Amino acid sequence: MAFNRSLIVVLSIFFAAFWTGQLTPSFQSPDEFDHIERAYLLSKGQFLLETPEGRASGGYVDSGLLEYMSYFKALPHQPDVKISSEELSSAKNIYWSGERIYETLPGTGYYFPLIYLPQAAALWVGKFLGQSVETSYKLTRLFTLSAGSLILLAAFRIAAPPAIVIALLFLPMTLFQAASASIDFLSTAIALLLMAQYISIMKENTNPSFWTLLGLSVLVFLLAGCRLHMAPLVLLPFTIGLRFRNAQAFSFSIILCLGIVLWYGFALSITRDMRVDLGAPTSQIIRFYLFNPLQFPNVLWSTLSDGHSSLYYLHSFLGILGWLDVYFTPLTYTALYLLVLISLILSMRQGRIDDKLISFAIISSTLSGIAIIFFSLLVTWTPHPASTIMGVQGRYFLLPALVLASLFEVNKSSERRARKSIIAENLLLALLFSFSFIILSITLEARYFLPNKI
Repeated sequence: MAFNRSLIVVLSIFFAAFWTGQLTPSFQSPDEFDHIERAYLLSKGQFLLETPEGRASGGYVDSGLLEYMSYFKALPHQPDVKISSEELSSAKNIYWSGERIYETLPGTGYYFPLIYLPQAAALWVGKFLGQSVETSYKLTRLFTLSAGSLILLAAFRIAAPPAIVIALLFLPMTLFQAASASIDFLSTAIALLLMAQYISIMKENTNPSFWTLLGLSVLVFLLAGCRLHMAPLVLLPFTIGLRFRNAQAFSFSIILCLGIVLWYGFALSITRDMRVDLGAPTSQIIRFYLFNPLQFPNVLWSTLSDGHSSLYYLHSFLGILGWLDVYFTPLTYTALYLLVLISLILSMRQGRIDDKLISFAIISSTLSGIAIIFFSLLVTWTPHPASTIMGVQGRYFLLPALVLASLFEVNKSSERRARKSIIAENLLLALLFSFSFIILSITLEARYFLPNKI
């Protein structure tokens, strides 16, 4: 029964995201232009960005792709701008030119490039088959969604997800990002696979094999390499080492620490980001906060105590679509919040993992990850010196929330009370999914295609 529910959940996410993609013009997820350009570079065998003298980091991108992108660049941050059927028709007729033009995309320079494999494969296949740029782009959406869905299915086969995990996956923000060609859905699926594998290892009475530890460590590095706030998950192999007195697990934890530090240090050294005038080099800002340890807590408190910012984090966690320019009504956000809260309460009634070592690893990783979100944006996106932290979006907290939600278990008891609880969960989740699906459809159609708001 648990696997049947898991399969239904994955299929629901796939088809809802696929439908959402039909209602969303190309490149309408934040920074999706850059993500696709980075995937294109990977499809051409370029793993790292170039940094020409006096310019931000980037690479040489096919002019056909850039021409196709130009049709959609008027939409971001302009909620009143629509796209016409004539523009969509013209964009469909653009093909790969073979001519390459330098384009800056410094924001992707910190991401370990292998996370873009599905998108890169899709672009390569589209171009190889002589398809238009639009068809190739739509393949990137399909490949990314399919890869993420398969990874999710693998995670749920290892451990059935509790109601709160499913609720977080059914949020409009999660479904919207799953429909895009960005790396959000892939990183979400990898995080859940990683947590399922970790908890499975910790619950076993046998020492994990070298290959099991290697697989876990690869997932940690791949996730942390594109989502810095997931770097604290290096604690997972460390706690496996503590549980089983396993020297290999300790070694993997140390190697992961070194690998993640070296990757980000290297990426920081070769990437020039000129989008924001920080007032000082990032390395200098980092040193400032390291040598003045009370400054970061002060700035963090100023940020979190701002009621407007906190409300924005909540809304953008539940769903602010497009380039953060497509809002729901206040009543919609309240309904979503209550549905997620009830899902959390039901999960708490089911029980959580009663293992102090697992709890320590998960809670520590979650809290550290949240701190890293704020600190990384403080030193890379906020002008120095800072009074508050800029650039934080609610969707950044999805991964820490899913990691923390992994502490809850699914009650597999056949008792009548347990069965009733599962039925209540399923009804609630069906309601949340239906609500998210409907408001996504109505809101996106009104935003991008209808002449008047509804």
